[in-house]
Amino acid sequence: MALSVTRPSARPLRFDPGEVAALLFAGTGAAGAPDLAALSAAAPGAAPVVERVLDTVQEAVRDSPPAEGAAWPSLRAALLGDADAYREAVRVPGVAQLASYTASVAVDQVLRAGGLRPGFAVGQSFGEIAAMVCAQVFTIADGARMAAGLVRVLSRHGAGGGLGLLAAGEAEALECIRRAGADAGPGQVVVACLNAPQATVVSGPDEPLERVLAAARGSGVRSARLAIPYLSHHPAMAGADLEWYAMIRRFPQRPLRVPVYSPVRGRAYRDDDDLHRALADCIVKPVRLPETLQAVRRAGATVFVEAGAGDALCQCAQLSVPGAPTLAPMPPPPREPRPPSKASSKGTS
Repeated sequence: MALSVTRPSARPLRFDPGEVAALLFAGTGAAGAPDLAALSAAAPGAAPVVERVLDTVQEAVRDSPPAEGAAWPSLRAALLGDADAYREAVRVPGVAQLASYTASVAVDQVLRAGGLRPGFAVGQSFGEIAAMVCAQVFTIADGARMAAGLVRVLSRHGAGGGLGLLAAGEAEALECIRRAGADAGPGQVVVACLNAPQATVVSGPDEPLERVLAAARGSGVRSARLAIPYLSHHPAMAGADLEWYAMIRRFPQRPLRVPVYSPVRGRAYRDDDDLHRALADCIVKPVRLPETLQAVRRAGATVFVEAGAGDALCQCAQLSVPGAPTLAPMPPPPREPRPPSKASSKGTS
C-alpha cells in the first residue's frame, strides 16, 4: 500500500511499495517547534497515532521531572497548540529536547501506520535515542525516560558551554579554531559533528566558542550559535557519559528490527553491541554524518526521510549523497524572502 503524506503548498508525498526508506533522526539543534497538528492532519488515521505517542511520552516522564522544582508541561498543549503555547512550554529546560524526541517518534509511527516499513535508521546525536526506538531496541516509553535523563545529565555537566554551526568543511573549521586560539588547554573548542561536506558543528566553553564563531565570520564563513545550552560531543563531558550509561542500563535491550547506522561508530550496530554504551558514546565522541549517509545509500536506501520536525537532515543527505531523493513529512514553514544585504554577502549569521 502506498502512503500519501500531504503538506501545505506541496504535492502529496508518496511512498511506493518498492521504496527502501532511511529514516533520519535529528539532534535537538536541527529544528524549531514541531508542527504535530499538521502531522496529525497529514494522512488518514494520523491523529490518533500522534495522540498515542504524546500520551505515552507524557506518562513515561511523569515521575522524572526536568529539573529540581520544575515539572513537565502538557505536551498535548505545547505540540498540538499554537506557537505561543510551544514558546511558553520551552521555557522549562528540557522541553525542547523532549519535544524533539516526541516529534521524531510521532513521524516514525505515522509513517508505519500508513504502511511504510523503514529499511534503515540513522540517528544524529540526541536523535540516536529515537533511532533505537524506531528499530524497536527500546520502547517509546523507555526512550522518553532516556531522553529526560539525558537532559538532566547534560545540564549538570555541560553548563557554561554550547555548540556552533559553521558553513565550512572540517579542515576550515579547525583552522578557525586555531586562529581563535581555542585549540589547546581546558578551554578548547573541538569539532563535534560533521553534518555535511560544508557544515561543521563545533563544541566548547562559551567564551572560546564565541571567539571561534567570530573568527569564522571574520574570514567570510557563515556561523551561528545553536540553541543548545550545554556542551556535547566534547572531551570535557567524560563522566557525564558514565552517569547516563548507569542510568539507562536498566532499560532492556531488544533485538534490532531495523538496521541502525551510527555516525559515531561509523558502522551499523549489531545485536551483540552494548547499545546502552553506544548511546552514551554520543555525549563525548564526534559525529560524522556524510560517511554514514553514503554507507546507507550503498546498502540500498532509495529515499532519505526526515523523521522529525524540519528538513535539516534531508539537506545534509542532499549535500552528502548528491541526487538522493529526500522527503520531509513535517517541513519548516516557508521563509519570507529577504533582500540581500552587505552583511549577508559576507556570510555573517
